[in-house]
Amino acid sequence: MIRLAYILFGGCLALVSSVAIAAPGGLKTVDINNAGADAYNQGDYVRAIDLFEQAYDREPNSPIIRRNLCNAYQARADQFARSGDLKSAIRLLENATGVEPDNPSPRVQLGAYYLRLNDVDAAIRHLEQAITIKPGDPDAHELLGEAYYRDNDLSSARAQWEYVLKVDPGRTALAERYEKAFREESVETGFDRWRSRHFQVTYPPDVPAEVRGTVIQILDRAYVEIGRELGGVFPPPPIHAIFYYAGQFSEATLQQSHVGAVYDGKIRAPLTLDNGQWIPEPELRRRLTHEYVHVVVRQAGGPGVPWWINEGLAEFLSRPTTSQDEARLRQLFQAQNIPSLRELESVNINTLSQEDSALAYLHARAAVEMLWNRFGRGRMAQLLQEISRNKPVEQALQEVYRRNYRILDRDLAAQYQ
Repeated sequence: MIRLAYILFGGCLALVSSVAIAAPGGLKTVDINNAGADAYNQGDYVRAIDLFEQAYDREPNSPIIRRNLCNAYQARADQFARSGDLKSAIRLLENATGVEPDNPSPRVQLGAYYLRLNDVDAAIRHLEQAITIKPGDPDAHELLGEAYYRDNDLSSARAQWEYVLKVDPGRTALAERYEKAFREESVETGFDRWRSRHFQVTYPPDVPAEVRGTVIQILDRAYVEIGRELGGVFPPPPIHAIFYYAGQFSEATLQQSHVGAVYDGKIRAPLTLDNGQWIPEPELRRRLTHEYVHVVVRQAGGPGVPWWINEGLAEFLSRPTTSQDEARLRQLFQAQNIPSLRELESVNINTLSQEDSALAYLHARAAVEMLWNRFGRGRMAQLLQEISRNKPVEQALQEVYRRNYRILDRDLAAQYQ
């Protein structure tokens, strides 16, 4: 199961300014700058950057030209980010910080984009620098709190968010995340930590070494196998995984009893059943592999991957299809008692009954399995890549598979009727 919250950069850029600077012969620097300003205000940021760079080469100490060039870098970076090209966006923002080292705005933008890439260390570095330059920006403090939270530094995250909520108490979504972090910290205080090459594992202090070893082995194997299956996607370390006893898991996550694990930016899972017995290794492997698939899908496809692809992949790659699954699917499709895949794009699984939830997962798995078996895993990796570019899901499906939702629903129904 996956429950994610994302913070995206949404800052406003300052308007560029005209400036009168004399140049020794030829075209005046003022004319070059003003042409850049015109291009910027028309939304032609590529041309604006070219012109401002020319002006900057002539007058690198002009604060107005430096700000104009920085703004143009930021605006073009925003365009790249909206199309899913975060690497190009980051390259431009690194240029912006070189032009204006004391401007916190591109560093806040960098922090937001690094968070989207799950590069938490880089995000923390830039956001801390932004706040050092200009303390008190609520957006910077909220993003830094998010970075600390993803780094599992819950007390530092709450400190940042406390400040933001004090100056802007209307941020209700942040208030909910603050309470979530407080709840998790109250459960996880005193937990031990273990760092492998790819994972940081947090767990109750009296968990036996052999149980911890099994968990690390499962996660490290999933890192290699799932990464290869989905096109060579290997998220940057550390990937946080937090383990609980059954009662602690319910207290920290507020999940219903039938939920076996969750990914909310961190893998969270119980190690015991409600009766206190350790979860058998095959079941623990299934649960952790399922949640790790979400980690890789988030890295490959970004926040726009629809529910049915996300959960369908997690189910398909974590356990084999059973004869009971096949029989239940045939029954559902023959009775025409099943929603369209479009309806499963953003289904709120928490509002469904346990039975309806199980059927939604089964339906999602069947759709992913059909695409995987019919067209190969390479196409699925390509689909995730297209979705990462912020394309509408149905457009991405048509480009990769030459199928819209109506045809996919028809193909899937034909397979089970």
